[in-house]
Amino acid sequence: MYLENLKTEFYEFLTGKRICLIVNFDIDSICTCKILQSLLKYKQITYTLAVVQGISDLKGVYQENADQVKCFVLINCGGTIDLIDVLEPEDDVIFFVLDSHRPTDLCNIYSNGQIRLLWSPDDDSDVPEFPDIFREDESDEEDDEENLDESGDEAEGRAAKRRRLGEEAIMKRRERRLWEANREKILFEYSQFTYYAKASALYMFDLAWKLNKDDKDLLWYTIVALTEQMIFEKIEHTQYVLETGNLQAHATRLLNRTSDTDNLTSLKIAFEKDLKLVLYRHWSIEASLKYSMFTAVKLKLWSIRGDKRLHELLADMGFPLVQSRQNYLSMDLQLRQEFPSAIEKFSEKYGLGDIEYATFTMSYGYRNKYCAADVVYGMMTLLEAVHQNKKMEELFQSALDCLSRSHRHILSGAIEKAKGITMSLFKTIQAALDMKKIISAGPFIYYIVQEGGLDWYLFAHQHILSLLAQFIIRAYVVMSRNRKASSLPLIVSAPKSVENGTCIVLGIPPLCENSPKNFFGKAFEQAAQRTNCDTNCDYFDTAYFEIPTKDRTHFLDALTALLS
Repeated sequence: MYLENLKTEFYEFLTGKRICLIVNFDIDSICTCKILQSLLKYKQITYTLAVVQGISDLKGVYQENADQVKCFVLINCGGTIDLIDVLEPEDDVIFFVLDSHRPTDLCNIYSNGQIRLLWSPDDDSDVPEFPDIFREDESDEEDDEENLDESGDEAEGRAAKRRRLGEEAIMKRRERRLWEANREKILFEYSQFTYYAKASALYMFDLAWKLNKDDKDLLWYTIVALTEQMIFEKIEHTQYVLETGNLQAHATRLLNRTSDTDNLTSLKIAFEKDLKLVLYRHWSIEASLKYSMFTAVKLKLWSIRGDKRLHELLADMGFPLVQSRQNYLSMDLQLRQEFPSAIEKFSEKYGLGDIEYATFTMSYGYRNKYCAADVVYGMMTLLEAVHQNKKMEELFQSALDCLSRSHRHILSGAIEKAKGITMSLFKTIQAALDMKKIISAGPFIYYIVQEGGLDWYLFAHQHILSLLAQFIIRAYVVMSRNRKASSLPLIVSAPKSVENGTCIVLGIPPLCENSPKNFFGKAFEQAAQRTNCDTNCDYFDTAYFEIPTKDRTHFLDALTALLS
């Protein structure tokens, strides 16, 4: 069921109770957790924090805490599965769920109060009506039919049974079959696409604002969560623009609300236009231009001709190579100030028309200035690409600390490693195009990351694999001679666990649809059923699938047949 008033039905309800906070292993979840932690401090609410990556983790955490805790708060997990069926909780256990994954499971929506959803019904699209999905007389009818069937003599023919059932019973059975057929159709239409609603951090910040407990730090966490959704293309661009407008109003409101007037520690958040260049404030502009997905695709920088065009662009802007290859902060001050306007001036000539986008920057002290996207790339690196021998909880804590200004060294180190990931993505794309490894299977294109290739182990992680998929589909469309290239979806696969012989498979929709709604969750399920392979759909986002590597060819063949 949906909660109407989060202040009284959620925040005040938690007062005095011990809760278990279960948080998904992604950036929006970390930002939401950070905001909620600050709110819980005001009421001195004790909580246990647990991190989960999939449904099996969620089950394990619940079983560990079920004896001591009766109140669970789930962030970006649990909304898309029937929690009562999966966890089998006692009747006095309550779950508060804040999840951006869609579609929401209907059993959670129509729960009698054990499952409480922390978002508005308006944010769930096309939810079927209760009578179309659930029948209160369902079990009674089944019992009647079973009793009638069992009581009849086995030798009695079908016609005799029909006579005995009577006309009314036959009509009831017919009506039930029609209802079931209609129910299946409605459920398929409701669940055929997976997608994301607005970031969970936006709901939590809205609660903090209504409680008059918001500040610039909480606003910054919310901005980072929204930017993550934009970078990984979880939401449509129009939704991003709408939410940035709302956050801009909060930034203006909070501008002067601070007791800290010290320039070294005071936080400033500015809404401004920025460039779609990865980490350019912490890199050289030549490297950022070369390895950013936007410019690499527009200028085809994986080719010799593209490399020449990059140097032509720098020459047109009046940037000597000596300056362009220096760290951005070490460049000549005048060139640094002219860079955004210079690239905008020549954007039309080089086909970089929409290189600017609206975003926020955070600054404190004299040298610390970060764009929201910089923090997203840093957090992604901490979560997925460094210290592979560390436990999930340690990586999560590092990403949580990275948001705090007092741990600036963590963010700086993460940004340095993020540059390496960006370069690996570019080089992987370059090799895939040179060796013609992006293959058309008819109704879709696919690319397989081979074990032992360049930095292949990076792509076992969801966020980095998602960036690779976005890069590949754009590179393929600009390089392909196939007129239908932009209408083809993409499947990317990479080794997941070499020891267990499994690989991860990700599907993304075609570019022409311009929508993040993804049909691959259902398609993967059906392909797995056709091939009878041992799949593991443990992810909360069903566009990711784990299958045995030996079954991958059969799985792709089944998908080809299914989508043809």
